Amino acid sequence: MAGRYISPYEEKRLKNMEENRRILESLGLVGPDSVKPKRVVKKKAPLKRKKTIRVHTPAKKVILTDGLVDEQVDTDQDGFTPTRRSARLRGKAAPSLQDLSTEVDEELEAESYTRYKPVPKDRPNVFGEIPGFPVGTWFETRMESCRAGVHRPTVAGIHGNDYEGCYSLVLSGGYEDDLDYGECFTYTGEGGRDLKGTKANPKNLRTAPQSKDQTLTRGNLALSVSVETRRPVRVMRGYKLDSAFAPEEGYRYDGLYSVDKFWFTAGLSGFGVYKFVLSRCPDQAPPPWTLPASGDNSDSDTDTNKADSDSGVSMTTGTETEAD
Repeated sequence: MAGRYISPYEEKRLKNMEENRRILESLGLVGPDSVKPKRVVKKKAPLKRKKTIRVHTPAKKVILTDGLVDEQVDTDQDGFTPTRRSARLRGKAAPSLQDLSTEVDEELEAESYTRYKPVPKDRPNVFGEIPGFPVGTWFETRMESCRAGVHRPTVAGIHGNDYEGCYSLVLSGGYEDDLDYGECFTYTGEGGRDLKGTKANPKNLRTAPQSKDQTLTRGNLALSVSVETRRPVRVMRGYKLDSAFAPEEGYRYDGLYSVDKFWFTAGLSGFGVYKFVLSRCPDQAPPPWTLPASGDNSDSDTDTNKADSDSGVSMTTGTETEAD
């Protein structure tokens, strides 16, 4: 029986992955028997959407009568809404002025989380963990991680410069021949794409196919400098990452990593790319993910579901170069 047909692209991908693995083994980061964790199939519950009812509600009036609190609300509504009744009519004790004041304070505090928060200006670039945002901190958006200072670029995957090195990077999307073992991973650099798009697709920003070799500039140069300086890099993983260690949603800070090696090789498109190896630094909080049982591991790259690894501190109610 004839063997399964492998396309030239798939053959190149497998060859690049094997090369990446050999380099990880040469650095002592993975063993010959190490296997990539199998992605866990997780069914998501259907999203329940609330029925939207357009209602016009003027300002609430609070009337004090004989020490009791009454509320009157005039509504000009396009749909059905239940009639509000005062505490007196419901036969309940009226809240005190202190209770009302506390309720107002809580509402104002809740509103403060949803208001626009400008990003602080002129913040110094720093290496290492950001105080108040420990390993496992979860961000709903890149803008939240920007405000926190964990990863400042809202689109770019690499944050750094050519004289100090890389401060942080985000694993999100990425290249299909990269390997992620959690404690270590390979990372493909930036560049080699025509970000101006074409006449047919002028807004093809950061998603255009690679059309030239990458260069050792900007983010790539920053990562190469970190190989020499050994300064730690903050690493976040995003929900778009095809990895068992990716969060189900949003972006998660996974700790500090060191850049151990970089090299130049042919990418999947045939053009040259820069590859980097990063490994997790010792003496920090444990990683926020939980690996499946050893018997569930597999080398298979055909699975498309991610592990449930989005544990951590939620930042949903609160933090430049090219995107992955």
